[in-house]
Amino acid sequence: MLFKKNIENLAAFGGGKMHSENLDFKDIVFNSKDIKKGDVFLPLKGENHDGHKFISEAYSLGAICVVSEKKIENQNYILVENTNTFLEKIARKQRNLFDGLVIGITGSNGKTTTKETLYKYYKNKLGEENVLKSFGNYNNFFGLCFSLLELRESHKVGFFEIGTNNVGEIAKLAEVLRMNISIITNIGYAHLEGLKSLKGVANEKTDIYAFTEDSGYCIGNIPYEFLKLGKKKSHKKKNFLSTENDPKKLLSKAIEIINNQLKLKSLPEEVYRFLDQKIDVSGRFEIKKSKSKAIIIDDAYNANPDSFLYAFQKILDLGISKIPFEKKILKNLKRICVMGKMGELGEKSEELHEYILKEASLIFDLVYVLDFKTNLNESNIQYMGRENLKSKLNENINEDVLIFFKGSRSVKMENIIDDLI
Repeated sequence: MLFKKNIENLAAFGGGKMHSENLDFKDIVFNSKDIKKGDVFLPLKGENHDGHKFISEAYSLGAICVVSEKKIENQNYILVENTNTFLEKIARKQRNLFDGLVIGITGSNGKTTTKETLYKYYKNKLGEENVLKSFGNYNNFFGLCFSLLELRESHKVGFFEIGTNNVGEIAKLAEVLRMNISIITNIGYAHLEGLKSLKGVANEKTDIYAFTEDSGYCIGNIPYEFLKLGKKKSHKKKNFLSTENDPKKLLSKAIEIINNQLKLKSLPEEVYRFLDQKIDVSGRFEIKKSKSKAIIIDDAYNANPDSFLYAFQKILDLGISKIPFEKKILKNLKRICVMGKMGELGEKSEELHEYILKEASLIFDLVYVLDFKTNLNESNIQYMGRENLKSKLNENINEDVLIFFKGSRSVKMENIIDDLI
């Protein structure tokens, strides 16, 4: 952390009242099962969860202090009104103390891949100890706060992913993060239940620009009309740049700007060689091999219409060099798409599912549709449940088959993939 790790500082910065000796602590831990001797336990509260139930367990595992909304007899603790607010205050303190470069990343899809790509580039250039990235795909308010607690004095740059399901969430996260550089990977049909329309998505995502620091950079792989929407929200002087529909250019411009800020040198050809490499991100176009030697493309992390279309284009463009374990001519393989439902599409759900399904039917020899139905009845489309799908896959997959998996997180497509490999 960026302040001396003792109970007095923790209580002061989090707005709590100390009922403890001023002990030094090792880490702030949110899951009682992860407690080690010398840690502080911070029990968080959600709609269906209250970490206060595990306070006794935390002490038994070696916690030297607990942050609590209730008094605790005969133990070291910090008394607060709300543990979630305490976490936010500590995260804000960390951000205020950090004088390195902060990059915030949002978008309808591609957030995690963009974050991982930039992290890998700067880990190679600066060393792992000098670069921070937010945890996995934890891009909600708790996830951002957890990640900010990981900032250290050695860090020169941090990459933070922020997401949204409803109006106002990006503004809440961006106001805490206060980026030097903000990146919107794209704006598409995602989270329509909460955001209602493409314009609603654009209005929500461009809130990140409003909280970018003065003289900071606002980059977007988005149409210029959406970039202008972000400009209108910014009362400070900032630098705006659109790379409209060119993800690789977005990354190269981001690297160019970050390098300038960090006073690093790199040749454009070096950057493009790096960007031509495949960056492996779990559940995002991962190429695997099944037990029956079929090629599996695991893109099952999440799904929306734009990410489906992007993945379809990648499959059409896929060449022999991209397959790490087989030199096969992909056009000679039988192509099967396993399509799960896309969540949070609101009133456009049926229309968008039919559109993506129609596109899939033009690219794949067979399309297996898992646990949902539309009015589309192409000869190569088959609707089925989970057990029927497993049976169909066992019948049809062999070394001459490529299978593409994609669906929303709720579909848990990864369980089906695990059975095949």
